[in-house]
Amino acid sequence: MSDVRDTTSVSSRLRERVKSISPTSLTLLGFIGFLGDAFPQLEVLTLFHLFWLFALWPFASMLCATVKQSLGFDEGEKGPRDWLEMNDGWRGQVAFLLGVPLSVLNPWMFRQDVMQLFGSLVAGIRHRGSLPAPDTYTQATRYRLPVDGTWTVVNGSPIKAYSHSWFPATQRYAYDFVITDESGRSRPEGTDSSTENYYCYDEPVLAPASGVVVAVHDSDPELKRAGGLSHPLKRSLTGNCVMIRHANMEYSCLAHLIPGSIEVEPGDTVECGEQIGRCGHSGNSSEPHLHFQLQDHPAFEVAAGLPVRFDDVTVDTPGVDVVKSTDWTEPEGGPGSHIHVGQRVSHVPEMRSGESDTVGDSPDATDTSKLSRVGTLSRVATGLSLGGFVTAVVGVVAPSRLTVVLALAVLATLGLVYQVVRQFSNGGHVRLKSLSQGCGVGMAAMLLAVSVASGTFSSFSSLAVGAGVFTIGFVLYTAVWEYGRWSLV
Repeated sequence: MSDVRDTTSVSSRLRERVKSISPTSLTLLGFIGFLGDAFPQLEVLTLFHLFWLFALWPFASMLCATVKQSLGFDEGEKGPRDWLEMNDGWRGQVAFLLGVPLSVLNPWMFRQDVMQLFGSLVAGIRHRGSLPAPDTYTQATRYRLPVDGTWTVVNGSPIKAYSHSWFPATQRYAYDFVITDESGRSRPEGTDSSTENYYCYDEPVLAPASGVVVAVHDSDPELKRAGGLSHPLKRSLTGNCVMIRHANMEYSCLAHLIPGSIEVEPGDTVECGEQIGRCGHSGNSSEPHLHFQLQDHPAFEVAAGLPVRFDDVTVDTPGVDVVKSTDWTEPEGGPGSHIHVGQRVSHVPEMRSGESDTVGDSPDATDTSKLSRVGTLSRVATGLSLGGFVTAVVGVVAPSRLTVVLALAVLATLGLVYQVVRQFSNGGHVRLKSLSQGCGVGMAAMLLAVSVASGTFSSFSSLAVGAGVFTIGFVLYTAVWEYGRWSLV
């Protein structure tokens, strides 16, 4: 009898493990296909390239959900977002469909998407196969909401079924915040989708706890229209963002900020509640909102998301309460409470007074020159990965390896010229860090040129060579930020 129970227990655990696999994670199996490209005797492995199609799973699932809703198949199913009126109808659906190929073909977006997949493996190794969870993780810092006033949680929950994105690991416990009126609209009824019409646009974004700024990205453009549209030349999923270190292995990421609104620099010390920027529509954004997440690493792509409890927060649930509908129980221990999708949340400072904002020690001031070096080297690694992507794509269209080298050289030159002109037009001097990404693409061009001249890797396809260069860039990127993480301790 004991053997039967043990077998049942194992099979049950196995089923749960299989259910926990995200379809997007199957994209990683696509890399096995490069072995078939590299070694003719393993040509059958090229079939694994079909797994790259799983990269489109998030888009396909959202599209299927939209079609299902429009056909009325889920009218009986109530969800936590049903009270919201944020649907832009067919215009929003068209904008979404147009955005899919633009995101896939955008080299910066592709680079970050794939790095998130790789980064989830790195995060899993860092946590020995068991990522942080609400019932196992105890945060070292007390956090407040990163905004004042009443905001609506449109994405995010520690409950897996309502998570922002259970996979990749970095966004597992992320939240998206907007401001809505009593009718659940994020902009006044009858107004168009200009960004300034949204209630949350240009609202102050605050540091959720005291800490040290470790990274700032403030060069992403912003489209002046929303309604499902985002800038086609966006360079990062997060758009303009700020990364703050609050404790060892606790970093907050505040994303999609308005270009030019960020008020801090790497190395700055910030206090809890201090304004660091303004809510915007940069990056991978369908409409103005604030993306907030707590993570264990300063690099967005290789981080593991951390469940976060907020202090001094009041909650109103106009729609379905996911806590009750799933019989979820708030884990015991630790200050504050978790928040969930569909809730309207407000920061009320008088709820707690006379207590420290930190559970552990506050982070010390950080050497800004060290942060600058880490940032510069990480941009070089990013450029190297971009070069790998371009090598693979151009190699498919133009079989000549020299054509690929020329394409990389032109891309690197254009990037460097753009940064120089941009710096001078803003009345400043050219800084090395602004040129580092272009230098990374140039390094990829040099590596490819050397391989062509020496005949090295001539038997490999451009797709395989591009994948190799991309992987080198990812390894360098991870190593640089690992050094940065340990140097911040």
